[in-house]
Amino acid sequence: MQLDKIFVVGTGVTNPLGQTAEMVARFVNASLSAVHETDALNKRLKPIKMALVPEKVLEPLNSELLPIGLSSRQERLVRLANSALVQLKPLILPESILPLVLALPESIPNKSRAWKGSAIEQFTLQSGIKFDVQNSLAAEIGRAGGLHAIKHVFKLMEAGHNTVLLGGVDTYLDAELLAHLDNEDRLLVEGAHDGFQPGEGACFVLLSREDFSPQSTNPRIVIYRPGNSEEPGHRYSDQPYRGDGLANAVRAAITNAPATIDSVWTSMIYDNFCNKEFGVTLTRNSLHFSPAVKFKHPVDCFGDLGAAIGSTLIALIAGSITHNNSIGRHHLLCCSSDTAYRSAVRLDIE
Repeated sequence: MQLDKIFVVGTGVTNPLGQTAEMVARFVNASLSAVHETDALNKRLKPIKMALVPEKVLEPLNSELLPIGLSSRQERLVRLANSALVQLKPLILPESILPLVLALPESIPNKSRAWKGSAIEQFTLQSGIKFDVQNSLAAEIGRAGGLHAIKHVFKLMEAGHNTVLLGGVDTYLDAELLAHLDNEDRLLVEGAHDGFQPGEGACFVLLSREDFSPQSTNPRIVIYRPGNSEEPGHRYSDQPYRGDGLANAVRAAITNAPATIDSVWTSMIYDNFCNKEFGVTLTRNSLHFSPAVKFKHPVDCFGDLGAAIGSTLIALIAGSITHNNSIGRHHLLCCSSDTAYRSAVRLDIE
């Protein structure tokens, strides 16, 4: 049976602004920022501005993972993911073995390391939550990954799974990665006129079929089929940028769930490339927006979350419901990776 929509049951969040969706949403809605100058210096000896999760909220790496020889970045990614995952344990039956659809840091040749081993198995060891490895999926495609993966969530539910866990995790707290970005002049430091502010975090969203969603959840958050596309002229491509990828993804998402949009939530990181891309996308789809539409670009509050941004945007809406009466009903989420992947999804509050 083909589904038109799925429901949010709960969220688990680890973010520089806080450790629950409600806390992070409150700070974002108040325009408070966790971005600060760190001890890390760029090639011109300027402090690198980042937003980081406090070390004290992260549990040590499980001793069973030590023999694998994970990089320091991957160790931190596992610990970040665990901090968000364990928040969902009360909502997961002890005997349940759920599929996990996961967005991981973007794999860019000569610029970032691929994930070592199985992220799904490592998260199981660290969190104690058992996952259906056969039906789980992990994709190293960065910011667009969380929304892009919703397509796979629909497939799993149409195949008979009642609940699926969607998530993402990322961090820029890695000397090698920061050096690559600094070499490309992509970091927004003192004196720079273009660039972005790195962040880190993890977010997981427990999703269910409509007929399995708790009836007591009121209001309920509905997610529709995503729009996925690719941008030929992406950041690392030799082809000219024309802005088709994200614009097409947004158009597809709205076609899947037509509505007059009250709020647009994006992964925009405020550098020149993203400013241009989101400007083109929003202009081409402006007929679908309410005259009072609100544009939300929360990375200025918690830095670029990379692969964690898609699921975090969902959690921000969930966390805003309890204290923000003006949030609106019809929402559009859109995310853009450094490479070709572009994704968008419509979300409603019922």
